Amino acid sequence: MKSNTKNEPNNIEEKLRNIKLDLKKIPNIFNIKEKITYKPSQRYDNTNYKVYHYVDVESIEIYLTPATRLYETSKKYKLAKPLINYLQPNNEEFEKEHEEFLKMVEYLNLERLEQIEKEQKEFQKKEPFEVKCSENVTWAIYYSEKENKYFMMFPTKEKQNEALFFLIKKQIELKKSRKKEMIYVPISNMQYTGEILKKSEIADLENFLWYFTKEWPQIYEVVQKDKNKCLKIIGSTQVYERIKSSYKMNFTTKKEASKYFKLIKTLFDLKSNAEEEYQIQTAINENAEICFYFNHNELSNEKINDFIKTEIVNKKQKMEEIGYKNMICKEKLALLKETIAKQNFEYLAKEKQIVTFLECKKTFLGKLSYFFKSKKKKKEEEKIVNKKEVQLEKITEEQQEENIDVKETNNIEDLINICEELQIEKKNLKDKEIQIKTLVNKKENLERKIKNATIYINEIESHKKSIFDFWKFTNKDEQPLLIEAEEQESEENIENSNKSFSYENEIEELARKIDLKQRNVFSNIECNAIFATYQDIDTFNIDRKEKKLK
Repeated sequence: MKSNTKNEPNNIEEKLRNIKLDLKKIPNIFNIKEKITYKPSQRYDNTNYKVYHYVDVESIEIYLTPATRLYETSKKYKLAKPLINYLQPNNEEFEKEHEEFLKMVEYLNLERLEQIEKEQKEFQKKEPFEVKCSENVTWAIYYSEKENKYFMMFPTKEKQNEALFFLIKKQIELKKSRKKEMIYVPISNMQYTGEILKKSEIADLENFLWYFTKEWPQIYEVVQKDKNKCLKIIGSTQVYERIKSSYKMNFTTKKEASKYFKLIKTLFDLKSNAEEEYQIQTAINENAEICFYFNHNELSNEKINDFIKTEIVNKKQKMEEIGYKNMICKEKLALLKETIAKQNFEYLAKEKQIVTFLECKKTFLGKLSYFFKSKKKKKEEEKIVNKKEVQLEKITEEQQEENIDVKETNNIEDLINICEELQIEKKNLKDKEIQIKTLVNKKENLERKIKNATIYINEIESHKKSIFDFWKFTNKDEQPLLIEAEEQESEENIENSNKSFSYENEIEELARKIDLKQRNVFSNIECNAIFATYQDIDTFNIDRKEKKLK
């Protein structure tokens, strides 16, 4: 980087005149009797300035240190010497220091110096919206808590040194005019005081705001001209699709900062623990402050308690509705299971009837035996139906005794607990609805199988004398059973992977090709065996089936 522009004088004396510094007559304002006492914070990150102060210019002591700004603060402080040691050309003891100072003057850029002067004039009128200065890293101003003093500890190796010479020039001017002036500067190596919010609360606040905006905020502590402290939060959030807007929050008292912290913590707990129920959006109001909305209703400190109470009432009502639906679904499931059990019994009986008929058909006595077994089958059906009815009545009585016990609640923890219970009830209801759909499908298939079995029995003489022929005939109208959960999982897998073929358009063709290939590979007996294993395992409990399958 060039130290001077074409229009800037290269003469060191000219630059010294610009900053009003006469080395032959050094002002006594730079005289320091004793080095300031300072203990730097070891946990501070020097790349991030969190604290800004309005500081009286004349109260700042100036030190120079033979280091760069990347040195450890403790090392810079150990090597630091008062500015007066660098301003004595005729003193042999400080000859090297004076030469170092002249080099710094040579690096001075008057245009950048003028920019700092203009910026500080603007800061006299109002603080910057973004809080930070344009040249944060160049100020190198520290604060000694033990002596309650500000001091500049500027590295002599830094070539961008306009902040140093601005402070020298300003102190000389104010000494002559006998005026007071404040400058707005970042304080290096200084943590939050914790007077408005604790350090842990500030860290949590950063996390909460990131959670809602997906942008890290900058939180600063500022000491204003009247010596009052305030906490300023600067960030940005999405306001419409990909459009982002900046926001700024300003807290001057611990009370208002604590209220805001409590609000955003409540919203964070609500959204993070009940995200299915509460999708909270952010917006920027006319004061450039970030605000939060749910269903187009603002969630503010004044409204949050009423919101929680209302939501608790609403969630209780939903719990009752979902609980009632769960009870109805439970009864439907019990009825469907009972019906399917009767249908399975009826179908297995017809299947057994076919096997018995095929075995007994050869003799007249066998036919009589087949007739009496059919009569016995009807009595067994009646016993099973009566048993299922008793079980169903017992289930219904248990359901009627179940009541949702909800205590009187008013706080966010209770609302979150109700939301969690509601999600469990919703999941149970969804599972039951999926089971009902599956069982309805199964019931319809059993109805078709029973209908086809009845037709087969009525026309038994015209069919082959094989149990495989019976299975194929009764299952010819069966619909595929695929529960909704499996369908959803299949759809998700298809969405998350690259599509290789269209399921809806090509699955039938794929199935046809697989069936043809299967028939070419397997014999007729093997195909029958594969078909048999597809059926319900209960069908293998028929008398003398093993002999028939041979």
